Amino acid sequence: MNKPAAFPRRLATLVFAAAGAGFLYAGGPSVKEARAGDCAGAAKVAEAVKDVARGEVAAMNVSRTPEQVADFAFNDPEGKSVSLSAFKGKTVLLNVWATWCVPCRAEMPELDKLQGEFGSDKFQVVTVNIDTSRPERPKKFFEDAGVKALTLYADPKANIFYELKQAGKALGLPVTMLIDPAGCQLGLMNGPAAWHSADAKALVTKAVEAAGR
Repeated sequence: MNKPAAFPRRLATLVFAAAGAGFLYAGGPSVKEARAGDCAGAAKVAEAVKDVARGEVAAMNVSRTPEQVADFAFNDPEGKSVSLSAFKGKTVLLNVWATWCVPCRAEMPELDKLQGEFGSDKFQVVTVNIDTSRPERPKKFFEDAGVKALTLYADPKANIFYELKQAGKALGLPVTMLIDPAGCQLGLMNGPAAWHSADAKALVTKAVEAAGR
């Protein structure tokens, strides 16, 4: 298998700087007010994940003390509200993106391939678009990019990004969070990655296996 080309880090840095402005808070769950929950079991999973967070996914900041992730709400393709808690029971790779974010667009086909290969009752890639206008854009992008395995979730008010930013978790876009089946944060990555690389697959495999023990 050919190794995916490295993503342009300098371009990603520019996106991080630009993405910090322009979002207005309009309600939604607070990261700081997330339920405490019992994430003791997630600590062992995070420790296992730390050993394989290297290479193409070396930027994954593995949690030393996993904590419950806020129960964010966003819309499904039909416009119905979906909560992050609906995915409990699965290891989740939550990715927040926008069509105007070039690194986001570059990594989306990789995320689609990852979901196509690993998506199951134990793992799911959940990508949430935060375009605040012209909702047809992300749909057209998915079609043009040939995205087939991912579901087009959207937060048109960008609350999920705003809350992550306020909590110091999001520097810009894309931002990706690895979450265990109990809803605990295992790791956080700011910036793009080659999500269908051998390194990314090893990360996902380890997270799913460790969570199932």
